[in-house]
Amino acid sequence: SPISFLLLIPSLTCAWMLALLLFSLALPVVLLGLMGNLGLVVLIRAEGSLHTPMYYFLSHLALLDLCSCCTVGPVMLQGLMAGWVTLPSLACALQMFLFAAAADAECCLLAAMAYDRYALPPRAPCPPRLCLGMVLGSYMAGVASGAVHTSLAFRLPLCHSRILNSFFCDIPPVLALACADTSLNQALLLAICGTIQSITLLAILASYGLILGAVGQVGLCRAASTCSSHLAAVAVLYGTLIFMYLRPEGSYSAQADKMAAAFYTVAIPTLNPVIYSLRNTDVKGALAKQLLGRRHMPEQSDQ
Repeated sequence: SPISFLLLIPSLTCAWMLALLLFSLALPVVLLGLMGNLGLVVLIRAEGSLHTPMYYFLSHLALLDLCSCCTVGPVMLQGLMAGWVTLPSLACALQMFLFAAAADAECCLLAAMAYDRYALPPRAPCPPRLCLGMVLGSYMAGVASGAVHTSLAFRLPLCHSRILNSFFCDIPPVLALACADTSLNQALLLAICGTIQSITLLAILASYGLILGAVGQVGLCRAASTCSSHLAAVAVLYGTLIFMYLRPEGSYSAQADKMAAAFYTVAIPTLNPVIYSLRNTDVKGALAKQLLGRRHMPEQSDQ
């Protein structure tokens, strides 16, 4: 049977104004996220100079962010316009699985990127088999985590209202509708997500510590400026994930959770291409080459 999603608003008198404002803010962010991540995947695959381990990981990071945008963005926009969205249980479960898998896989992939960039010697690129293994391992960890949480959540009997006060089918709002004991779900959520996030975060911090310790005082400022944007992205992602999934069960707040969910499902996938790639001179050079290369080819042939 279908589950209804309701976007609750603070005042019925300004409902349409608030919905229009939120929609006008969310639409360009969702579109930028879709275009930025899709464009980055296509650019890295098309440009030979970007066929390196670092950009190989970045292309998969963009692919995961694209999955998050496609999974949540359309439902969120429809809900902002209509005030509610009706989804069948299967569609709700699929949305929960895809987003949970993408989020956990992204944490693992960020750790792999940190290992490639900062733990390996400068002139020892990550071997292709190791790159492939880390990417496949990230996807497998995400799929396994998403499958466990989704299957256990939708085995619970739902009672009373089937209206979720959320932008999408997230784990905590669905568990709140259950009229059965959810202690196992909460324990596995804490154990699996806590393990993935703590191990990957420690790996990322250790890798950054290695590079900052290796450059010495001369290159410390330059390395810190290079790493600061990456650390900011990691802090925002992990901070919101910890806030959403690793809190005590009784501390959930519908309004605060909706704001956090809107941020990490739409804003972070939109910011990642800018933070990790579009500020990079290699990416900008490859983009200019792809956009302007054909235009300059006739001029070069005439000379």
